[in-house]
Order: sequence, then structure tokens, then C-alpha cells
Amino acid sequence: MSMGLIFLLVVLAALLVVAVRQEQPWAPIVQRFIEQFAMLVPRMLMALMAAGFIAQLIPSAFISRFLGEESGFLSIVIASLAGIIVPAGPVIAFSIAAVFVKSGASAPALVAFLTSWAVFAAHRILIYEIPLLGAGFLRLRLASACIIPLVAGGIAMAFVKLG
Repeated sequence: MSMGLIFLLVVLAALLVVAVRQEQPWAPIVQRFIEQFAMLVPRMLMALMAAGFIAQLIPSAFISRFLGEESGFLSIVIASLAGIIVPAGPVIAFSIAAVFVKSGASAPALVAFLTSWAVFAAHRILIYEIPLLGAGFLRLRLASACIIPLVAGGIAMAFVKLG
């Protein structure tokens, strides 16, 4: 059992204790749980299938060569660029990150990938930022934030080398 799953179970148990102590009615809680479960499980299944297809399309040797430990800082740059072009939400982005992990990507590259995806996601830029805030604001934001994934990956690289 992974530490993430154990942490999630502990948080859920704590929330259950809080709900019981506050004597909340169970019907809305159960209904919301079922709604969220019904919405997220199909997305997760599709995301995992998509990640499986990505794993087949991009050979493991390619990923480990360009995103592995041996690539050094270049892996952070490549991962940062890859994070920008992932046109999806967290279900897909984290599934792709899981494929990268299994294919030999380094932790600093994964940090850079996920940071880049979170800061620059192309789908948000095209759907929200340009239409709502304009190209001028987008240029300003990109210029001021372009270094963030590289710094995050560099910090992760320093921690990996220390520990």
C-alpha cells in the first residue's frame, strides 16, 4: 500500500469522525459521494487508457534518454516544454506523469513537467486567458512566470543530489 493511499484513508477517516461528531445528515453526504464517484471513475479509466496509449507511442528508452537522470538540466527543460503542451486537466496530466515515472524519468523532470503544466497549460491559455484577458496580459504573465518550472526542477535536482 502506498503512502499516498494511506494518507488519503487517514484523511477520509478524520472527515468521517468530524461528520459523525457534528451529527450531519447522511443522505446529502452519500448522495454527493455517489455523484463525485460516478463523475470521476469514468474519467480516471479513460485517463489511464490514454496514458497507456501514450506509453505505447513514446518508447521507454526515449523517455529515459531525454527525461532521465543522465540528461541533467536538459531533462528539466524538455519536461517544462512538454508540460506546456499537455491539453488536459489533472487526470490526464498526472497519468502522463505516471507513464514518465515508469519509463525512467527523473524526479526533477517530473517536478518541472507538472509545474509547467500547472502554470502554463495550453488549453487554459487558449480558452480563457487570451479571450478574457487579452494577448498583452498573456505576454506579461508568460514573461514573468517562464522561469518557474526551470527553478522548480532545479530545486528538485538539488534535493535529489543532497538526499
